[in-house]
Amino acid sequence: MTVYLALDEKIRINFFSAPIKRNSKSTSQQMCAHIGSITWDGFNTLEHKKEHRIQCSLCGKRFGNDLEMLNLLLYQEKIKKILYELFILKYPLTGIAIRWGIPQDKLSKFKRSLVLQVFQQNSEVIEQKIKALPRGVILGDETYMGSRGNSNAEIVFINNDYETLSTGPVDEGELKQSILKAFNKIPETCRKKLKILITDGEPSYKAIAKLFGSKVIHVVQLHNKDQRGEIIISKFKKLGPHFLHYKIYTHWKAFYRDKHELKFKWEIKFIKEKIQAKRGRPRNSDKIKHKNVKWRQKLENYQSDSFKKEGTAKIYVNFKTNKLSMRAGANKWMILMLTPLLKIFKGKHATTNLIESKHSQVKGSGAGKKQRDKEYGHVLFTLHAFLVEYGHIPFTNLTGRPLYNYLMKDEKKKKIGYRILEGKRIFVQTVLNGYE
Repeated sequence: MTVYLALDEKIRINFFSAPIKRNSKSTSQQMCAHIGSITWDGFNTLEHKKEHRIQCSLCGKRFGNDLEMLNLLLYQEKIKKILYELFILKYPLTGIAIRWGIPQDKLSKFKRSLVLQVFQQNSEVIEQKIKALPRGVILGDETYMGSRGNSNAEIVFINNDYETLSTGPVDEGELKQSILKAFNKIPETCRKKLKILITDGEPSYKAIAKLFGSKVIHVVQLHNKDQRGEIIISKFKKLGPHFLHYKIYTHWKAFYRDKHELKFKWEIKFIKEKIQAKRGRPRNSDKIKHKNVKWRQKLENYQSDSFKKEGTAKIYVNFKTNKLSMRAGANKWMILMLTPLLKIFKGKHATTNLIESKHSQVKGSGAGKKQRDKEYGHVLFTLHAFLVEYGHIPFTNLTGRPLYNYLMKDEKKKKIGYRILEGKRIFVQTVLNGYE
């Protein structure tokens, strides 16, 4: 038997009442919709039994044992239980449809309608909630909404406290733009605190590191079979319109054990960016001889034969004081890049396991099914990410009375008979099953 713990707290939905009937003498429906706020209010004691009284918790109106309002109360409870099974317990939709006697396609349409209404009415609460960024760490990764190879992929960013910062759908052929779009959905106050970006080997995440320049350290864990266990630690330094890319090649157990001497490979690459060409004759300001002298001199130094662009280095790691010291082949920029990582990964593996675990937690068995509609798949994934962290559906006004005909079937047996006309009224003459 399914137990629905804190049903009203976890499923926060309200129902709109049906349109007001014409020539109705009652004004109560104009003042309060009642539906979604009806509660039990004691009992009416009759000769042979007790019947529930019903009251609206918003306006205080009492309905006695009005059958229609009682039906709405039972209907409301059934709808909440169905949503509890769908989103909190994450039962398969097919099993829920059989258990409640609802056609599977109707239940699927109801689920889709509810998800879109929840997202439409609460998009700011779900997507733009400001969260902390401990140690300035953001993890980014993509996940498939269904089986591997499904094109409906989702980009996810989380912080080091296992909280979802942002999600976004992947547009086919535009992964880099999709990643930047999902990243920019993170509130600006949170984005500015970014210091360490942890991703897999997807090259498009470099665009985020390039935006922040030397302020952000990018940690890449490689998942290819022949590179498994390797990580690349890098940062970008602006050089006029171009970039210098500083890279350290090491392994995911670099700070896992108390191994005091860390040996690794490193390289510095020059990344040439496009320079906008100007049309027409050059202006006098463009003829200045000493324009951009500083970055041009740095570029000449990099291009000279005396500048070492790659090699190996050793660094001494003090696990007690969390300090690094240079050894043979090391440079100051290596110390600056590795020191903040030692504080985060000391005694741990430098991996993306945290965000991969987040994918499994969000998708479970309900949200992970393949969705043909990419936009709906994104909304569904985002809602499940919200549910995982907060444990409830945000308050939503649900229009109409979906699934009412399936959940509130008339259980009274129909009389077997035929209609007869007596005066101006029509009666049903019952048929006797047999004679004695």
